[in-house]
Amino acid sequence: MGFKRVTRCRLLHAVLLAFNALAIPSLSIMSGGSKSPFAKNENASALLLVASQKTLPVMVAVVEQLGGALGESGLLVLPCVAAHLNQIIIDSFLVSLWKQKKGEFGNAKAA
Repeated sequence: MGFKRVTRCRLLHAVLLAFNALAIPSLSIMSGGSKSPFAKNENASALLLVASQKTLPVMVAVVEQLGGALGESGLLVLPCVAAHLNQIIIDSFLVSLWKQKKGEFGNAKAA
């Protein structure tokens, strides 16, 4: 992977993180303020992680670079979308596990 591609990938990741970091508090305000589920730190962290996934845009860029060598680009993107959805689901489970572990550590500190 060339330097320009790596730089673009890092830039994309930074833009997604920045956009989502700004959008989540706005979403929290619009959906009930301090009573919003997005006002909780663990929910905001989970949403930031899941919403900042950059695999789908990167996969689509790779498919486009193939120039139809392996088939129609539109059809090749479908498994990419499915893989991205799977990654979001797995990340959601990971965040749930992190939340449980954090709760266990918090209970151990309190005791």
